[in-house]
Amino acid sequence: MDAVAYTIDLADSSARHAHLYSVEARFSAGGDFVDLQLPVWTPGSYLIREYPRHVQELSCTDGDGRPLAVTKVDKATWRVDARAVDRIVARYRVYAWDLTVRAAHLDDTHGFFNGACVFLYHEGLRARAAQVKVVAPPGWQATVALPHVDPADPFTFVAQSYDELVDSPFFVGTHELLEFTAQSRPHRLAIWGKVETPRQTLTSDITRIIDAAHAVFGGELPYSDYTFLLLVAPNGYGGLEHARSATLLTSPFTFHPRKKYEEFLELVSHEFFHLWNVKRIHPQALGPFDYQKEAYTRSLWVMEGVTSYYDRHLLVRAGLQPPERYLEKLGEELTKIAAQPGRFRQSLEESSFDAWIKLYRPDENSPNSTISYYLKGAVVALLCDLEIRSRTRGERSLDDVMRLLWKRHGAPGIGFHDADAQKLFEEGSGLELGAFFDRFVRGRDELDAQPLLRTVGLTVRPSDEDEEVRGAWLGCNLKDHGGAVLVQSALDGGPAVAAGLYAHDEIVALDHFRVDLAGLKERLAARKPGDTVRLTLFRRDELRTVEVILAEKPPEKLEVAPVSDPTEAEKAAYQAWLGQPFPAAE
Repeated sequence: MDAVAYTIDLADSSARHAHLYSVEARFSAGGDFVDLQLPVWTPGSYLIREYPRHVQELSCTDGDGRPLAVTKVDKATWRVDARAVDRIVARYRVYAWDLTVRAAHLDDTHGFFNGACVFLYHEGLRARAAQVKVVAPPGWQATVALPHVDPADPFTFVAQSYDELVDSPFFVGTHELLEFTAQSRPHRLAIWGKVETPRQTLTSDITRIIDAAHAVFGGELPYSDYTFLLLVAPNGYGGLEHARSATLLTSPFTFHPRKKYEEFLELVSHEFFHLWNVKRIHPQALGPFDYQKEAYTRSLWVMEGVTSYYDRHLLVRAGLQPPERYLEKLGEELTKIAAQPGRFRQSLEESSFDAWIKLYRPDENSPNSTISYYLKGAVVALLCDLEIRSRTRGERSLDDVMRLLWKRHGAPGIGFHDADAQKLFEEGSGLELGAFFDRFVRGRDELDAQPLLRTVGLTVRPSDEDEEVRGAWLGCNLKDHGGAVLVQSALDGGPAVAAGLYAHDEIVALDHFRVDLAGLKERLAARKPGDTVRLTLFRRDELRTVEVILAEKPPEKLEVAPVSDPTEAEKAAYQAWLGQPFPAAE
């Protein structure tokens, strides 16, 4: 008798239309009372998501079907009276209508779920193997990065522990399944939704990403097989990493034109790089997990920021993105950072630690108080790479740091201490990096990329076209609101805050003439810094007037471009970094 066994049933069409999974969970019992729990978050997505709120109609019996008393003791725990029984059978349903990579979804075309959303666990049995049987409609298939209990039974799988089960999302449906080989390992790509791209192109490009990521770490791939689960739905974008699989969500319109397709490849690259960096290389807080509370670490910038640097850099290494496009995207990242006053108020370590309460819960003040460990972390990883390359004269790079992290912590499965991150970077690079970490990781200094980009013959500058139409600045983020203009956030240090313009104000006129978003931008572009404008607006439905003294508009777009006078050393460093010759002068 298995210590833990699950059956997840989605064969009933009426239940599928209601988006309800029927789940049966069987546990061996021990003790008078047994607590059954459901995670409140899933690894890789650092927010308490309260998955138990979707559980309904839970009841328990013993192995012979006799009812057992169940008491809900907190939001995620059901206490079962298990006196004199050796088996607990829990039956419940799970509402699944969240089409994201971190949750569960069910309709008449497919079922997708992360284990944290649907599988109850008994803390004392988490280390035990668990069997999962899927009951699906005729003609459907089940795809998950778990082995079958019996090769003749395509719907019954086994996980060696609850942690492995939670780390293995399921596709169930009539999805397309492509098989290919990379680095002598079998791989699969499961596709739900419409993809208008040749399948050979998809698998070939993914193979090149796998090869480029593998070249960073060397050795054998740390898995026997790997599965990409691709959800394709309008307005969707995101990914979630797992030890032997990755879930990808993208729009059906992301495959054309080429720039959009490269964004999809960047997503693939990001999640695949995570199989080393996060799933195996990770701080101690990120494994083993407590599924009932936050896992605090100051090193999410290493996990996500460094990965965000490599995801696009690997595309260049693989020949899937030209260096010119890479530099264009880098300019966009620097522009986003420069537009956030929060960069002076939150360090990368602080951003990492507060992910649970800030990054995934943005509000109107977030631009003033926070900075993303993804965004800034990626640029800091780039600067660290250039720092290492410059100071070692090309003998070492960030790759050497990643290989050390893999050898020291990833391969043996030993989490590192947050306090040791700098030491590990120093050991891998052979450099003292205290000043770098003080400024860019622990500190809140301006992220001046210019000096290190110059080591590879590049400069940061406002785009030429922006200089021509800069105009005056209102000092807030705006969006269209039914023809009016809604203030999303007023930026600290800007004219809007000084004048008393608030988030959620609805601007309807400038100097007594009605404006929409395009009209407001056009008229501000014609004004000069120091001009005063009168804004008519609604605040909580009350008509108000606010006078704003406009300021000089900061650059809306920064670009990273080759310098006109590169040295031979800078040209060589550029080619070593991006794998392509320094661009010829125009």
